[in-house]
Amino acid sequence: MPIVSIPSLSFLVAGLAAVFFGAGSAVSPPPLGAARDISVGSTPQLIAALKQARGGQRILLAPGIYPPFSVRGIAPAGRVEIVSRDPKRRAVMTGMNMRGGGNLVFRNLVFQSAGTAVQEDFLFQGVRNLAFVGLIASGRPGRIGLQTDKILLLRECTDVSVTRSDFTNALIALSLLDSQGVTVTSNHFHDLRMDGIRGGGNSSVLIAYNYITGFSPQGADHPDAIQFWTSRQKNAAHDITILGNVILRGRGKAMQGIFIRDENGSLPYRNVRIEDNLVAGTMFNGIAVLSESESLTLKGNVVSAFPDQKSWIRVGSKAVLEGNSAPIYLVGKQRVRALPNNQIMPARDDGGAAALKRWARGRALDRYAPSLRRHVEGV
Repeated sequence: MPIVSIPSLSFLVAGLAAVFFGAGSAVSPPPLGAARDISVGSTPQLIAALKQARGGQRILLAPGIYPPFSVRGIAPAGRVEIVSRDPKRRAVMTGMNMRGGGNLVFRNLVFQSAGTAVQEDFLFQGVRNLAFVGLIASGRPGRIGLQTDKILLLRECTDVSVTRSDFTNALIALSLLDSQGVTVTSNHFHDLRMDGIRGGGNSSVLIAYNYITGFSPQGADHPDAIQFWTSRQKNAAHDITILGNVILRGRGKAMQGIFIRDENGSLPYRNVRIEDNLVAGTMFNGIAVLSESESLTLKGNVVSAFPDQKSWIRVGSKAVLEGNSAPIYLVGKQRVRALPNNQIMPARDDGGAAALKRWARGRALDRYAPSLRRHVEGV
């Protein structure tokens, strides 16, 4: 199937890549031309290359638009990379349904929803040893993408990472369900309608150094930067670390920051650590863990409220809190006026600038998206 180049989309992709990743990006692939490289220029060729891969190869995608496809059981003996042949003109994938298999890396590609899937346009189920690096991921262009598109779902996956990627213009960016060994680091989630990172039934999870901002919720939406639930789950999730994320209202509307809830009522989270996150201008639940967890620690977090919206840290009675700053603390459903080793920080009408300056002072920001570094320099 021939691939048709769309100049306007190619221009947009190149611009986004330059803005988010920069010229010296750590996600650049090795030089092209290795003996085991496989070049493809269409979806049928890509499917054939995936099925024939044995490990150690790179599948190089020519510039163009690749229609949605489904595959099962792609399981090379070693890792195989699927990468844009030309970093300046990235291949645009518009949908994928992959079940089973593993040992795959998707690098320096565009994932753009086609709007044809029943749920997420990019669905990976039961896949192991899976990595996404340097993606530009979005819904369809314009308002329709923001209204309805869900980009990426990882379901029942094991040992999966999403890093140095940009998610934008969608209803929901990244969904995680019943997965183990998940790492979501150094990404930029922005200009979304409802959720940045969400899911349930996930254990051994690290969500760190992400920049999340600019939400546009509508009507009865329940917008969250990071959200986990126990609804429809049978086992308690465990070993979840949420570290060093920056969640700002920005040019959007207020959303909830970090919201973890045991709707089931009998599946308390185990070994949860929420540390060193900055949450500014959010809704009531700046950081909230509604679970009677016996192994929950909140340390060094900052919740900065704006005058138009109260925001707090809310936890169960057994949580350990140390070195946090927030306007309000709710512990075991009661407001606590003074909490040892934690600070009360009043609301400020500065768009979160003062809190961001304090948080960034003396901190190396190379783990974060360049857009956050520029924002810090501008406040």
